[in-house]
Amino acid sequence: MGERRVFVVGSLNADHRVQVTRIPAAGETVLGSSVTVGAGGKGANQAVAAARAGAATRIVGVVGQDGDGDLIRTALSGESVDTHHVHTVAGTPTGRALITVDDSGENTIVVSPGANSTLSRDEVSAGLAGIGAGDHLLLQLETPMPIVAHAARAARDAGATVVVNAAPVPSAVENLLDLADLLVVNEHELADIAQRMRGDDARGGIEDDMAAVVAASGAGVVCTAGSAGAFVWSGDGVANVPSPTVAAVDSTAAGDTFIGYLAAGLAVDPDDLTGAIRYAVRAAAVAVTRPGAIDSIPHRDELETVTAATKERP
Repeated sequence: MGERRVFVVGSLNADHRVQVTRIPAAGETVLGSSVTVGAGGKGANQAVAAARAGAATRIVGVVGQDGDGDLIRTALSGESVDTHHVHTVAGTPTGRALITVDDSGENTIVVSPGANSTLSRDEVSAGLAGIGAGDHLLLQLETPMPIVAHAARAARDAGATVVVNAAPVPSAVENLLDLADLLVVNEHELADIAQRMRGDDARGGIEDDMAAVVAASGAGVVCTAGSAGAFVWSGDGVANVPSPTVAAVDSTAAGDTFIGYLAAGLAVDPDDLTGAIRYAVRAAAVAVTRPGAIDSIPHRDELETVTAATKERP
């Protein structure tokens, strides 16, 4: 078998980030720092994370013919990511994320999809040419659902494994669950999906929610939980993979770092999901100690030196 690869079909955004002492309440105005602009988007972040983890990685997406698009292309050009299927569209601005980050490292994000909404089936099909058994496809939901579904079906038909990061959570979760071999969500997304499946507002715990999603979909489920690490469904219930204790600065790309490293770990050993999660949790713990999106994602050779200085949870 040849080298296993990670394919990413997803968003390419310019992140506009402002630091605040605390996240404002509804209707409230707070003062923040000057705005910094950097390359991001879930697709770009996850592709860079997979590449920095050592996986052969290809990104498929769209930017606008503008300064933000140039910013993203420049950022990706310095990474070991195949960008031959990053397309430029005229007349539509590059996607943009508006991010506030508070002093504890928590954030809120609003995304304007822009050019991401123009990604076509033909562009996806061309970008996924050659995908096959042993490869992994990473999908998120900042591109249109019909395009996500098309990519998932193409990858599955070719024998690849489909990993879906359900962010943001769509209104029709049944269609989402049919697409994924492995579903990766955070605690809020997991609860939202479980509630929509049940058709009520009841909030269960992580174990109950994961059990409900697994029963409905048959997919594997991984839930990221910040400083608590990550939870994974096994045949005996939910297992926790703890995180190192770190001082969080900015959690913006932590989830994307986790997913990119998870896919890279599975590309090495697709039968060791727990081992890939451990690898991903450590990388995400490093990412939250740094500001920004792509800038915060560690290279794999940093993990030993950086996490050695932290206390591992028992």
